[in-house]
Amino acid sequence: MRLQDLAVRLVAVEAKLATLTGTAVDTDNATSIEELDARLSVVEAQIEHLIAEKTQRQIDAIVYSPADEAPVEVEDVVALSPSFEVSEAAAIVTDVVAEQHEAAAIINPEVADVVTAAVVAVVSAEPEVVLDPVALTEAIIAAVADAPLPAKVGNSIANQNICAPGNDVVWLYAGNMSPAQWEDTLLINSGYTWSAPEAGVTSGIVTSGANHDGIYWIGIADASGTAVAPSSGKVYTFFPSESAPAPAPEVVQQIVDAVVDIIATATGVDTVAPEVVQQIVEAVSTPADSALDAINARLDVAESKVDSLLGK
Repeated sequence: MRLQDLAVRLVAVEAKLATLTGTAVDTDNATSIEELDARLSVVEAQIEHLIAEKTQRQIDAIVYSPADEAPVEVEDVVALSPSFEVSEAAAIVTDVVAEQHEAAAIINPEVADVVTAAVVAVVSAEPEVVLDPVALTEAIIAAVADAPLPAKVGNSIANQNICAPGNDVVWLYAGNMSPAQWEDTLLINSGYTWSAPEAGVTSGIVTSGANHDGIYWIGIADASGTAVAPSSGKVYTFFPSESAPAPAPEVVQQIVDAVVDIIATATGVDTVAPEVVQQIVEAVSTPADSALDAINARLDVAESKVDSLLGK
């Protein structure tokens, strides 16, 4: 009887989640503890993902909005935090979010994205981390170090899908992208990588390129550098160079100043220790893992396509 009651409750939760995500729901009750456990694990993962997405959206809105004009209230963000029910930790999270809510809009996306990552680190931290100044500082700096570089509009060709009907090169017609983008990026052999799952290749490198009357020939190789003959009609996706530049010095300083303020508020100090400031400088100045940036960009596209299919 208890298994049946729990199974009915689980279906009800699954139905609510399906409403939120626009997906179908299995209306059959679980018939074993193992099935109940497996389905509940999926539900828990979905809930955590939805909370993370909503937290990110809300903090983005706060960071990019003028002072006190964000379309979200501080308490709504705090309510999503694991610290919500621990009063002392919730007070710290509230202070950090409120500080951003009261601050002027951050226009530069390089600064805004890192500030968002730092605030998200505080909001999403477990209460025991929030209450430990050292642990919380480490969490913020780690989030800053992992923050992806924002896409350079008109310069990056990440996730550009192109048909490849060539023999020993990929043929790219001028209509695929502007000539300037190919000549300024891919054709200078600047370390772009590629992937073609349809052709059974998940990782490769670009080795050469040339422009012949508006048709761009791109030589490609596998991850080991061995030349590859593209498969006719397959889709090849190119990703930015692994040597992405670090932010400009003045941008680094803006980010460091903002992160220092967040850490000071989060840890309740007037002055952040010089060694911590240096750690922030190093985290900001060192480009994030470009391979993870590429995965992040591809995942953004995949999520967008799935949401489109779901009618979001």
